[in-house]
Amino acid sequence: MTPSAKITLYLSARDKIIALPSGTGRRWAETALDLADFAKSHDQTRTLALDDQARARQALTHLHQAARDCQVAIATHPRPYLGDIAEAIVAALPGHWRADVEPLSQEQDPHYLRDFLWETGEIYDLLDKTRLGFAAILRDGGSTELLLVERPSDGAYLVGALIPSPDYVEVTAPAPRSIIASDARLAARFTETRLLPDYKRAVHLSRLDEAERDLRWAREDHEPGAYDAMDLQAALYRFRTHATAFIATLRDNPPLSVEQTAFLDRMQDGLNLDALDAPDPEALADAGAVWLIDGEELIEMARAATPAPVTPPARPKRLATAPPPPGTVVFNVPGPRR
Repeated sequence: MTPSAKITLYLSARDKIIALPSGTGRRWAETALDLADFAKSHDQTRTLALDDQARARQALTHLHQAARDCQVAIATHPRPYLGDIAEAIVAALPGHWRADVEPLSQEQDPHYLRDFLWETGEIYDLLDKTRLGFAAILRDGGSTELLLVERPSDGAYLVGALIPSPDYVEVTAPAPRSIIASDARLAARFTETRLLPDYKRAVHLSRLDEAERDLRWAREDHEPGAYDAMDLQAALYRFRTHATAFIATLRDNPPLSVEQTAFLDRMQDGLNLDALDAPDPEALADAGAVWLIDGEELIEMARAATPAPVTPPARPKRLATAPPPPGTVVFNVPGPRR
């Protein structure tokens, strides 16, 4: 009879063995690991420290005996533990990155991650059709999240972008293309020089789309006095958030003329970007006026500063699009209409 449960053993560079139980009879695999005195981790894995070699050999002997009694298959993964690869990649990336390893022992685990991928490509297909032991999410401490997986056929590493939170930006731009590398060093280099620049560009374009849509709606697609002002405040907050990123991008990519520099200074002050989350009502009203009068010029400057793509656009993924915001009361400020 084919075992309904499996234990896969991964050797980590941190002097330990990681055991991943899987299969429909996973509880029998977990029982075998308990009997062998493998330590429970915070996730679905178990670990065995290798600092005491005699104890480790005894635990592995007990594990094989318990697995035989529980009719559980045991396999040893032939390549380095993905968590070690993830740590090597984030250590080589600029900034403050961290890696969180995700065990994929249950059938729904890879499908859950697949739904958050930005690109429909090889990583998507691997998560959809291939049995993977682990994935890792690489986070920059801000809004950027990348997914790392290992391709079973040849051991290559694939890194792709996860969709940013809709609270951060509604994704409308083509997805940044995933990278493929044979080792952690190349994966880090390709991520830094290809994936992250294209990710930044895609987020920039999505911000522009959202900022243009909100400004057009605020100027045209409403009837004054007919709607809830909360919708307008939400749109203004989105614009101020995007304006912060636009201004930073423009300042980081000189040269700027004296007039352009002065304009950015006025927008910074007028939109009250230094108090993005806690502006007083008067400052918020002033920011609304600046948005309606000068927002279009800032968007045009930001669009002109859009960097060229590093790689060709990836195959697009069909994403649900949010409906346009409902109309609401507009600020009583004169402004150009298109």
